[in-house]
Amino acid sequence: MEERIKYLFRKYLNNTCSKEEFDELFAHMQIEDNDSFIREVLREETYHNKTNQASAAYVDEFGNLSGLINNKTNAAHLFTNKKRRKRMLVQACTAVLIIAASLFGMTYQHKDTSVSNHVPAAVSHIKKTTERSEYKYLLLPDSTQVWLNAASSLDFPENFNPAKREVTLQGEAYFDVKHADKIPFIIYTGKVSTVVMGTAFNIKAYPDLERITVSVQRGKVQVRYSNKQIAMLTRGEEVSIGNTTRIIKEKKFKEDEPIAWHEGNLVYDDYTIGDILADLERVYNVTIRVESPQLKTLRVSTSFKRTQGVDKALQILCRLTDTELKQENGTYAIK
Repeated sequence: MEERIKYLFRKYLNNTCSKEEFDELFAHMQIEDNDSFIREVLREETYHNKTNQASAAYVDEFGNLSGLINNKTNAAHLFTNKKRRKRMLVQACTAVLIIAASLFGMTYQHKDTSVSNHVPAAVSHIKKTTERSEYKYLLLPDSTQVWLNAASSLDFPENFNPAKREVTLQGEAYFDVKHADKIPFIIYTGKVSTVVMGTAFNIKAYPDLERITVSVQRGKVQVRYSNKQIAMLTRGEEVSIGNTTRIIKEKKFKEDEPIAWHEGNLVYDDYTIGDILADLERVYNVTIRVESPQLKTLRVSTSFKRTQGVDKALQILCRLTDTELKQENGTYAIK
């Protein structure tokens, strides 16, 4: 997680982060446990600017903002260089915001007015959704962090119940749950519920996929089906439940597999072609048609980088299955 914060902070300093990355960075700043680390990152990242750009804003060893322009001559010179002005303004604003966040806490929050229809009116719920080819970072009321994958939704209360924290997921999300003694965190995905106290794990539960999968990266997770425990998972373990067959399978996985999508990689271990293509349609917001029904049931293991694009991913699948890729009227066809 610390490397992720550094990465986001550098992108923000360089003015290259997306809105989602901006939201994620400032959500990290709201978490009290991150205060000292964010201060250290700020000092490290601004030190280079301090030594190479004497007039740039920076934070000293005490966490104080220093080096702001304070005379008309320097100000006039700065405003003759548009690129340099932009960079320094970003640095100055970043320093001020991060100091404020670490000392006083930010009130930057993500809320919308969607209210679930299946809960009592007295309980105010928030529903976050993503479109195809979109993902969101969310900070829940208890400081649990959630990365919501494409074409997914997460429903949660504006304030959690003191006895238990409950959310409803459709699609895929990676959770880093804030530990709270005796207050379980429960994720509902249809008949499957996942119960944790504080841990990091991924849930993939798209309705059109063959199976629901829960993968644990850290801690311990209890998985239940129809209120009966079916698995107790620890680090490096996952369980899958067939959406139609109800077949339950447990296995070990490579450490980085569950969060591969979060890092820009698409990893499929023993997936059907049909499920892989459904994923690619969500990730790239495209339509893919397969002429052979038998092809969709074929199982393969493969991986792609998201940045390679859908054309490259489909070409790899066609080589694996000895098929041909065509593009007709904006639709991809595999024959």
